[in-house]
Amino acid sequence: MQIYDGRCHCGEVTFQIKTDLNYSVKCDCSICIRRGATMVRCDQNDLEILSGKESLTLYQFNTEIAQHYFCKHCGIYTFHKMRKIPDKYGVNAGCLEGVNAYELSPSLVNGALR
Repeated sequence: MQIYDGRCHCGEVTFQIKTDLNYSVKCDCSICIRRGATMVRCDQNDLEILSGKESLTLYQFNTEIAQHYFCKHCGIYTFHKMRKIPDKYGVNAGCLEGVNAYELSPSLVNGALR
C-alpha cells in the first residue's frame, strides 16, 4: 500500500489515497462503460479530500446507492463510493499523480445490474 496524490483536471479538487496499484478494475455498469476510467480501490478511511470539496458534484442513478463525484468546473470523474462494496471507493487512476493508467492491467468487474 502506498499513498498517492490525486486531482481533477483543473486542480480545484485535490485528494490523497492509500491503495495498491496491483489491483485495478474496469467496470461494465452503464456509467463506467461511458466514462471508460480505470479505477483503483481504497478503503473509505484511506481517501482524504485535501481541497475543493465544495467543487465536487454528486451524481447518483438507478438504485442511488453508489455516489459518483465529479469536479463541477472541469467535469472530471474523481472517485465514487461503491454500490456493491459500500466501505470502499473506486478512484479514477487517471487522476493520480505519477500514475499512468494505461500501464495498469485492470480486471473487468461485473457492475451492471442483471
